[in-house]
Amino acid sequence: MSLSTNLLDGLSSENKIFVAFSGGIDSTALLFLCNKALKQKKIGNLKAIHINHNLSKNSDYWQQHCESFCKSNNIKFESFIVKVSKSRSSIESQARQARYKIFESLLDKNDHILLAHHRDDVFETILLRLFRGTGVDGLSGLNERRSLGKGEIVRPFLNLSKSDLKIFIDENDLPYIEDDTNSNNDFDRNFLRNEIVPSLEKRWSKLSERAAVTSATAKKKKLSLDFMLEKNFKKEISKGIIERANFIEIPPFLIEELIRLILRKKGIALPSQKVLSEIMNVFFHNKPSSKSYVEWSRKDGEQIGGKVYSEHSDIIFKKK
Repeated sequence: MSLSTNLLDGLSSENKIFVAFSGGIDSTALLFLCNKALKQKKIGNLKAIHINHNLSKNSDYWQQHCESFCKSNNIKFESFIVKVSKSRSSIESQARQARYKIFESLLDKNDHILLAHHRDDVFETILLRLFRGTGVDGLSGLNERRSLGKGEIVRPFLNLSKSDLKIFIDENDLPYIEDDTNSNNDFDRNFLRNEIVPSLEKRWSKLSERAAVTSATAKKKKLSLDFMLEKNFKKEISKGIIERANFIEIPPFLIEELIRLILRKKGIALPSQKVLSEIMNVFFHNKPSSKSYVEWSRKDGEQIGGKVYSEHSDIIFKKK
């Protein structure tokens, strides 16, 4: 299969392009394609970034493989070693936080970090969010582009399947590594990938394609709702304040969506439905006092927690 460099259209030819390179099938295909675009002068500055999490006895070998691949293809390369505590919960979350912290430190204005997530990853992400409890935001799956620090994350492969990338790798005879930690079903995503999804696919075919349709539909619904909220509640969204007296007759479900949008705009972790119900009960279903407040945080620490409190008739949303 021939993946076109048109998948990279929209990237800046003047700013730096980083590729998160693990050495596996997905990121190898992405880096190879980016190097092709570099030779075609569609992009102007390319560098591969490898994160060594030290979670496998083979971690150093993988790092050496990635460095060797880049050297043989004349691609700039840099590796980073991070420490992940195996004694703490959520190793997956720790590793992700460490990666993204490094990515963010590399990005200047208009720079891009490219990730090789594909359609199968979107399906797994939606399933994980369903099992943990999610709304329309969660069903939207992964964003093709989103800001990170001064730059932006870009995922060019979201409409491609894992099998598409494997065909591309084989056609171009590209070397890659197999991550032995992918067989460890102690990790939620691995358990889904290795046990749950194969069982589902025995009964229902093309699940990742169907999930992609759901994801696209959810995105449209979310964008439509956000558009209408921003059009009608500009002041509240920009200030992060809801004047309670003006919302007495607004339907509760609409207030909840406005709260979610305010929090997203302010970079605050979204509360669980239980916490959101508490916010509605304390500040909208009942009359709050000056001592009323609700706080929350994310267990994995990936986003800053929030606090809601009242001043006079104003309901104020702040970072914790």
